[in-house]
Amino acid sequence: MWTRSVRYGIPHAMQAELTLLTARWLAAGHPPTTVRMHILRGLPDDGTPARRAGGLLRYLLREVPPLPEQSQPPSPQAPQAPQSPEPSDASGPRISSRLTGTRECEDGRHIQPMLFRPVGDERLCPSCTREPSWTSAASIA
Repeated sequence: MWTRSVRYGIPHAMQAELTLLTARWLAAGHPPTTVRMHILRGLPDDGTPARRAGGLLRYLLREVPPLPEQSQPPSPQAPQAPQSPEPSDASGPRISSRLTGTRECEDGRHIQPMLFRPVGDERLCPSCTREPSWTSAASIA
């Protein structure tokens, strides 16, 4: 029986290409958080699943935008102007509506960012705040 090696909905043959596309972003000076935010902004807003995740990632990562002027370090000769507080711009990064109201777990145990919907002002996801199962079993006995 023939099976296709797929990881996270991405065919094995496409993983090397996506790695190279991501490496181009990093080589251009974009931090990993910028790449992640660019991908998140490109997800469908209405909650429809991506049928071909690899194709979507290839489409989103194919063009590497130039670095914004403010993220480049200032030259040592140029005097630094005082920073004035700027009003928040409504045309800032657009995040998928599916991610509105989510927060990233601040525990640090997760390999990848763990998003959850907080009920109150909690900073940890439910799995990090939950008591370990072996502790609760020992307290019952």
